[in-house]
Amino acid sequence: MTHTIGIVGALAAAALQIALTSPVYAKDHSAEYQVGVFSSTGTLSDGSYAQCGGGGCRAYSAGHNVHYVRVASGLYAIESPVSIGGTLLLAMIEGANAPDVHKQWFMDQLHAGDKILFWAQCNKHNNCTMALPNPDKPGKEFITQGYFTPDVARTNTQGLCGKGKLSAAVEAEVCK
Repeated sequence: MTHTIGIVGALAAAALQIALTSPVYAKDHSAEYQVGVFSSTGTLSDGSYAQCGGGGCRAYSAGHNVHYVRVASGLYAIESPVSIGGTLLLAMIEGANAPDVHKQWFMDQLHAGDKILFWAQCNKHNNCTMALPNPDKPGKEFITQGYFTPDVARTNTQGLCGKGKLSAAVEAEVCK
């Protein structure tokens, strides 16, 4: 019974993920693409999980690629897309603790300096939904997640400048 509840939970989570990103699938983002320069690929850990049964346990470590793309205003980290079918299948086999299954894709083969087209819509915390044209299927896009790190970050130094609340030494150092 617990295993069935875990599978139902995993399926519900996957359905919610599809529902939240489906408006993004319906749109063609090509008119809004920006150009970035590929910098490097790293690996993000998805953690570890264990599956026990029949007197034995197996432990797994999971991770996926993240690709760094530079633009004039900062650096985007673009995660490899999730395979919805693979994730659902793994959840049915392993249970609700199974990680998302990420796809291998064209960005895994890029070299530093390669140009990339992409669209990004980021929230106030710089977590982004991203779309990239699929080079193997013209007119189709990969939809994935990522984040943005601006080169010029917002700081807390300017809010009190000129208000008479900071010492003269501090104001001289940060309020230029």
